[in-house]
Amino acid sequence: MPNLEVNFDPFIALGKIANSPITNPLNLLNFVESVGAAGISFTMGPEIGHLNNLALLRSMSSCRINIRVPANMQTLQKAVLLQPDIITIIDPESDNCAVQIPSKIIKELVGIAINIENMGVAVRLKPDVRQLKEAYQLGLDEVEIATDELARHDQQTPFLKCLEKITHTIHVGSRNNLRISVGGQLNRRLIKSLNEVIDVEFISVGKALLSQSLMWGFEAALKELIEIIEIR
Repeated sequence: MPNLEVNFDPFIALGKIANSPITNPLNLLNFVESVGAAGISFTMGPEIGHLNNLALLRSMSSCRINIRVPANMQTLQKAVLLQPDIITIIDPESDNCAVQIPSKIIKELVGIAINIENMGVAVRLKPDVRQLKEAYQLGLDEVEIATDELARHDQQTPFLKCLEKITHTIHVGSRNNLRISVGGQLNRRLIKSLNEVIDVEFISVGKALLSQSLMWGFEAALKELIEIIEIR
């Protein structure tokens, strides 16, 4: 059964313009832990505040901590010093934050991070089997498949075609013993669709959870997403 990962990035962004309990990362962590989500993620950057103190976070929660790292050496080194459970290398300049491999810089970053004890390494990729094979050759622990394209389709035929592409990519990865997670613009409808056809490590949600939280409250919104994932 997949686990739910809560991406803190949209909540941190909201905190720049509005002061609310759900924009405080420590409050968020308490909410996430109490409701039963299994992981949290955030992008390495100057605005992460208390999230710099992973020892404090671990004293409050048993959630897996996933730091999303833009593909440059300096940022990777800062993230590694925090000792997260896993880092995911991303490209914030692409429309879905997916990296493109093969790439010299990605190979260098993975080569450094993969030898660090007690820390996993992943890259975020488009749903493309060729990209997945490149990731396998890098010796990665995990791959996060970007699902942003799925959210752009309103009509059934292109939606199902995109869903099939994502599903096929995930099945190929699983057959090759790669741990697979998914994330990117996922809402209730998309999670239900994915959950019916795939089995992954983590399903990551952020913006949709924030939107639902503002309407119904964080706890109710998060509980609903967890219940959707648990129904298989």
